[in-house]
Amino acid sequence: MKKYLGFIAATFLLVEGFSAGAAIAGEWGAVATGQGDAFGWAVNYPTEQAAIDAAFSSCSGDCSDGVVSFRNTCAAVATSSGYLGWSTGATRAAAESAALAQCSGSCSVQVWACTGD
Repeated sequence: MKKYLGFIAATFLLVEGFSAGAAIAGEWGAVATGQGDAFGWAVNYPTEQAAIDAAFSSCSGDCSDGVVSFRNTCAAVATSSGYLGWSTGATRAAAESAALAQCSGSCSVQVWACTGD
């Protein structure tokens, strides 16, 4: 069963920012996750730690399952009634497709972003 993002602590990825679809160079993004469909995300922060802190601060619940920071790619988060999937990809479509594949149930993409270098 692929609950809560499929990465839980072991897959700390380094990829780039997470803005609402805009290309932002050299900025950091992060996604924090928790039980059910809890998640928080942050975009366009000058440091990795600042993005991580902001993702935890914006969490919609208890984001104690893990956090991922990223640069230079597209990313997406999908949720559905207690399930969550998160992934990156070279394009928006690839990131969304991979996030949906990680999420169980009738998931839909909640947020996506692409950044450049």
